[in-house]
Amino acid sequence: MKIKNIIFDNGGVLSNPKTGHWFITPNYWDILGLGENDYSNVTKEAMKKYQNLLTQDPKTEAEEHEMFADFYYRVLDEIHYPNLTKEVAYQLAEDCVYNDEKYDFFEDVDSELEHLLENYNLYMITDAWPSSLRVLQNRKIFRKFQNIMISSFESKTKREGLFEIFLKYHREVIPGESIFIDDRSDILDYAEQCGFHVLLMNRS
Repeated sequence: MKIKNIIFDNGGVLSNPKTGHWFITPNYWDILGLGENDYSNVTKEAMKKYQNLLTQDPKTEAEEHEMFADFYYRVLDEIHYPNLTKEVAYQLAEDCVYNDEKYDFFEDVDSELEHLLENYNLYMITDAWPSSLRVLQNRKIFRKFQNIMISSFESKTKREGLFEIFLKYHREVIPGESIFIDDRSDILDYAEQCGFHVLLMNRS
């Protein structure tokens, strides 16, 4: 059967975090006034511990900001940050939610998407929050896609049924005529169960 649709994930496929970690934002260490080498490992461990606070509930950037402010406050408390205040947590959340520079798009993204548009319908299914949609719009990537489905707006991740929701909304997309591209093999398993052809992209 002829492939008509290519469906992309974002993180790890089209973009990476500029700092190497999605929650350690471009201005993270400057806001805290800390040396990265002194606190990097304990910070990452604390972020793993409280990652359960990062839910699929936010439907607006304001709600996303509140979620991350709570997350960062818990993380800073965990690492015994000496100047902990809610204001500092809010500054970190602002850098996370409203700083487009957090995303580092791969150099080939624009040219390759334009090339693929000549022969395929492009879609995106990604586990992310509202701010990622703004970034895609500002980066002028949004307009290259027929639709971009972000998990937070549906309150479901790819593991929890986002593929099924996508197919319900887009009855024109036949899984057997579609390739889903992700950087994680476990996510590709879910896509395969829904009938998609899959491709693992390992940028490293």
